[in-house]
Amino acid sequence: MVGEMVDTSQTYVPRDSGVLKLWHWLRSHPALLPVVLSVVMALVFALTVPNFADLRNIMNIFGQLGFLGFLCIGMTYVMVAGGIDLSSYTVVSAAAVVGATVMVATDSTVPGCLLMLVIGLAFGTINGIAIAYLRMVPFIVTLSTMVLAEGFAIWFTQAQSVYGLPYAFIDIFSARILPMTWGISARPVGIPVAGIAVLVAALILGFVLSRTLYGRRVYLTGANEETARISGIRVRRIKFSTYVLAGLMAAITAMILTADLGTATTAMVRDVRLMDIIAATVIGGASLKGGKGSILGSMFGLLFLTMLSNAFNLLGVSPFIAMVIKGTVLVAVIGLDVLRAK
Repeated sequence: MVGEMVDTSQTYVPRDSGVLKLWHWLRSHPALLPVVLSVVMALVFALTVPNFADLRNIMNIFGQLGFLGFLCIGMTYVMVAGGIDLSSYTVVSAAAVVGATVMVATDSTVPGCLLMLVIGLAFGTINGIAIAYLRMVPFIVTLSTMVLAEGFAIWFTQAQSVYGLPYAFIDIFSARILPMTWGISARPVGIPVAGIAVLVAALILGFVLSRTLYGRRVYLTGANEETARISGIRVRRIKFSTYVLAGLMAAITAMILTADLGTATTAMVRDVRLMDIIAATVIGGASLKGGKGSILGSMFGLLFLTMLSNAFNLLGVSPFIAMVIKGTVLVAVIGLDVLRAK
């Protein structure tokens, strides 16, 4: 009615849509984002990509996690502590060619594996000393050791591949266990030992990072180095230990990948895999500024990217187009990291 007073004491505020609620929930629980992405991706690909849900293909994806997963674990520790490691994939090649050469010469598995561990730990130690104790920039240091490891591998082998590895070595690290079938006509497919190994490593090192005093110190070091130092944390020792761990993970990757390929070369892991490792870690909740991240999140982030690459292969997508798409994903992931920081 004309002249009737209108009550303006209450203003209608529209409620958030379901999508916005989901976005706010994921922002408040960043560790669950890679889990949701992986589940949604698996369902979509299972319904739309031919043979994606085949048991053999599923085991292949699980096997891919077996070698990239160790590198992701090492990268997670380094990034949580506020660093970055660009050298891990070339350290794999350096460790692999040295260990494989010794195995071929001695026809023995143990000396070669030990040398792979020594090479991986040596490069991790170099990175750790330069960054933690000499206070050099992580990006520059690991970029330099990336070139150093690649050059060393090429010099050591004269750019030749190493063949003739002991069968015992190949059988141990590339074995498949518990053969099973999916459907009546499916052939038996075993579970890759490498996938089981990375799962065990992820559980143990994930517990160490999230549930122990050492893990809390790693987080505090990455979140605020000066505050951590004032609190009595030996920041240099913490940073050094994360790079040594990354070197160890690269050595284990060298063993698994060498056995899987049956040879060692100077390009065991392509440089595009470095992008996958960093992207998986950031998707999993790690921050480029340090202080955030988890092993569980990194594993699901890696699963997301591995399924994406696998689907591209099954669909026959050009590798160049796949690189463009994955590069776009990496940019989006870095943007997501910035949003999380805000």
